[in-house]
This record gives sequence, C-alpha cells and structure tokens, in this order.
Amino acid sequence: MVNPFPGMNPYLEQPELWHQVHNRLIVAIADDLTPQIAPKYRV
Repeated sequence: MVNPFPGMNPYLEQPELWHQVHNRLIVAIADDLTPQIAPKYRV
C-alpha cells in the first residue's frame, strides 16, 4: 500500500504504540549532535 501522507508515517503517529518515540528520538539526536557542534553552539 502506498503511503497516503508523503513524509509522514501514520503507524509512528499512533500514541498507543509509540508513546515515547518522539521524545526519545529528539533526545537521541541532541545527544549525537552535541559533541559535533560544541562549543560554538548549544543543543
């Protein structure tokens, strides 16, 4: 089945299945970026 929402995945938007995915992903990205851009920028 073709995704009817380009750029979005409705499966990941179901909070009962992925209730922490957005928060954890944001923290993981910040943890990965911090050593690469410090000390010039803050994450």
